[in-house]
Amino acid sequence: MTARDDSTVNEFAGQAGGVVQAGQVFGGIHFRVVNETGLPSPRQLPPATKGFVDREVHIHQLDSLLDEAELRSVGDTLPVVTITTISGSAGVGKTALAVHWAHRVRERFPDGDLYINLRGYDAVPPLTPQEALEGFLRAMDVPPEKIPVDLHDRAALYRSLTTGRRMLVLLDNASSAEQVRPLLPAAPSCMAIVTSRSRLSGLAVRDGAIRATLDILTPADSVRLLRATAGTPRVDADPRSAMELAALCSQLPLALRIVADRIIANPETELADYVRELREEGGRLDALAVQDDELSAVRTIFSWSYRALSPENARMFRLLGLHPGADLSVPAAAQLAAVPVSAARRSLDSLVGVHLLGRVGAHRYRLHDLLRLYAVERSRLDETADEVERARDRILRWYLDRAYAAYRIILPQGRPVPGLAVTDGDLLFGDLDEALRWCEAERLNLLDIIRLAEATGNHAYAWQTALACMAFFERRSYWNSWVDSHLIGLRCARRHDDRVAEGLLLLCLGDAYWDRRQLDQALHHYSAALAAGQDAGDRWTAGFALRGRGLVHEDSGQFEAAIEFAEGSLDMFRELGEERGEGLSLMSLGNAFRGLGRSAEAINAYESATAIFRRLDNAWSQALVELHLGQALRQAADNVGAFTVLSRAGERFGRLGDKRHAAIAADHAGDAALADGRRDEARNLWSSALLTLVNLDDPLAAEVERKLAELG
Repeated sequence: MTARDDSTVNEFAGQAGGVVQAGQVFGGIHFRVVNETGLPSPRQLPPATKGFVDREVHIHQLDSLLDEAELRSVGDTLPVVTITTISGSAGVGKTALAVHWAHRVRERFPDGDLYINLRGYDAVPPLTPQEALEGFLRAMDVPPEKIPVDLHDRAALYRSLTTGRRMLVLLDNASSAEQVRPLLPAAPSCMAIVTSRSRLSGLAVRDGAIRATLDILTPADSVRLLRATAGTPRVDADPRSAMELAALCSQLPLALRIVADRIIANPETELADYVRELREEGGRLDALAVQDDELSAVRTIFSWSYRALSPENARMFRLLGLHPGADLSVPAAAQLAAVPVSAARRSLDSLVGVHLLGRVGAHRYRLHDLLRLYAVERSRLDETADEVERARDRILRWYLDRAYAAYRIILPQGRPVPGLAVTDGDLLFGDLDEALRWCEAERLNLLDIIRLAEATGNHAYAWQTALACMAFFERRSYWNSWVDSHLIGLRCARRHDDRVAEGLLLLCLGDAYWDRRQLDQALHHYSAALAAGQDAGDRWTAGFALRGRGLVHEDSGQFEAAIEFAEGSLDMFRELGEERGEGLSLMSLGNAFRGLGRSAEAINAYESATAIFRRLDNAWSQALVELHLGQALRQAADNVGAFTVLSRAGERFGRLGDKRHAAIAADHAGDAALADGRRDEARNLWSSALLTLVNLDDPLAAEVERKLAELG
């Protein structure tokens, strides 16, 4: 489908010293400060709930745990890891308590706080520990390419990074101890708080977690919450009705806040009138109750509040239940309801005002899981099947269109997704940064959209969206998202009996596995992509699949086989007039020749590739060819020629803003200078390269440092 665009990421495969290139390739928000150690200090806690009251016993328990741990501390380090679980039923206020307390003590954790909603009880699949760890590691400034694939390796890196630091980790809405355990810091200077509907007994038994169980509020505390949110005069004017309202709310904070908003909004209405309305509403809804009904305790309150909404706000609320992700933006909501963005914003803000919707940041919204269940229930009762289907189609199409627009900006020279019109991404996004920001904000939603498309039989939407997302996943190194989305897309393409799409998805999966050095998996998928491409008559896919097989053989040191595959793809691309593919294959051919020590043939292949990319005005690819060419010239003992070519490559990378490859070019140019007897020039080049590589935390820095030490 694509070859990587030179303005974004690597387009080539093979190695140039420490350079690792990609194959042909198909293609959470946090604030940080830097502490005195120079390491990033993530600050990820969500805003605390306004008007939080009560729970003094639990707050005192949490305070005591932290105080006791600090009293036992030696120097600046706590001797044991403190883990606390807060369990309780839905809507009881677990998250509110955890976040409220975390804000009270966050200054006692100067190295930062990490927060993640594990989605243990949402309609969408729970986050895996791998996904959660990826978010934490990125928040701690680990470069994507250094995040391990394996769960145990990720967890080990996370534990290493938290060692010696005082950090607070809040793991919200966990489903099981197995989901949580890899996310627990090992450092005794850290503290972890876990919220869950489950008691998570395994954490207590195996990990020493201190358990706190959150029950519904007492009647007196429920009235206190009403006073704090609805106003003391109104509540104290009719204490009997206030107590009845608390009982009708099942003494759940979520329901009490909804009632309080109604009281505030209607100052002329007596509390006794609300009691009467809720009793009538409860009787009307008894028929909806079923065994093990999660909504049974709050359906009356939800329905009472829902029936007070304007028609447009009620429609927005129930359609929000059809959105598959954990949160959504205003434009996404507008698309769901087929209304202007301005109207959608008004409806969303109105729903926030009556506590039927939560705000996540400035421009995103989230339904509590109980409210999501109720919204889905209302959509089934109040919308026709046709309208539900139309709304679902609108949101699937909206995400696909925007993902594809972003793809066209990230990889402007990429092959179009089959079945989609070639559009100008600038029509939806102003520039590359805007496209990347949108993709970052919607990444998890895009995965949920792909899952929804598969679950509802919209197979084309599923594989098209997966392909459209690939450029972003590759650009930001979201390897798990890349593989997961494409495996779903592959299933759907096969159900859709679309061999062209199947071949492209297999090709992308080959690239993903190749990029992660999982060579057996890469070879398997490249081989399957080749077969699919040949069956479908798609010579583009077949050509890149051939080249992909060559990359695997090259990396395995099987250079003769790599030459055979590179020559096969080269012939195919020349027949197609696919110049970009031709240049890529020439690059691979040169790498294989160089691996065999056949430097003259390698130089010829690289020079031919250079001419192609110069003609295509592909500056990044041209620079990369020159980087390879310089090493081939060094192999041929032409140190002067190598120095000239490598210097030119470094300058070109510098103009393109690619600091890492500019440093690698300087490193190799230093090798050529030293071989030519120019020690001072070599020292200057290596010193410059070392400074950049150290700033990038690149492992190549150690090798350059060794060279400088040996030079003296």
